[in-house]
Amino acid sequence: MLGSNFALYGIQVLDRFFRGIHWDTESRLFPKTTLCDFTIREFGHPKRSHDYTVPCVLPLNLFNQQMFTFLYFWYAIVILLNICDFILWSYSITPGNRLDFIRKRLHTRKHSSVKEMHDQSKIIEFTHEYLEADGFFILSLIKENSSDYVAAEIVYRLYTE
Repeated sequence: MLGSNFALYGIQVLDRFFRGIHWDTESRLFPKTTLCDFTIREFGHPKRSHDYTVPCVLPLNLFNQQMFTFLYFWYAIVILLNICDFILWSYSITPGNRLDFIRKRLHTRKHSSVKEMHDQSKIIEFTHEYLEADGFFILSLIKENSSDYVAAEIVYRLYTE
C-alpha cells in the first residue's frame, strides 16, 4: 500500500465507471482478502504446533475504500472551487476593478450630483492613493457582510472628508 500512487486513484475509479466495471472489485490499494498466517498448538503437547496459512476476509477495507473514494472526490471538488475562487478574487483586486467598485458606490449615493463626484481624477486618486488594496479589501468585506448601502455610505464619507 505504501508507495502506491493514490493521486491517480480517482481517475482509475472514473475509468472503471465509464467502462462499466464495478468500482469496488478487488483492488491492489484496498484488498478484500489476504492470506493470514497463524499457529495452533496441540492440546497436551506445548512444544508441538502447526502453522497454517488461510485466506482472510478484510471487511473494513470495503468501508475504507468507499470513504477514501468519497473523500478523494470531495477534496478534488473543494480544490477546484478554491482555484476558481482564487482566480475570481485575483481579478476583483485589479486596479481597474477597484476603481469600478468605488465609482459604483459613489454613484449610488443621492449626493452624486455634487461636482467633485464627477471629477474622475479625484476618484482615481482616492482609489489608488488613499484606499489602496487593503482599504478596498475592507470595503469589499463590509459590502459582503452588511449591505451595499452601508459600503456606499462609508465610501461617500471617506471620499468627502
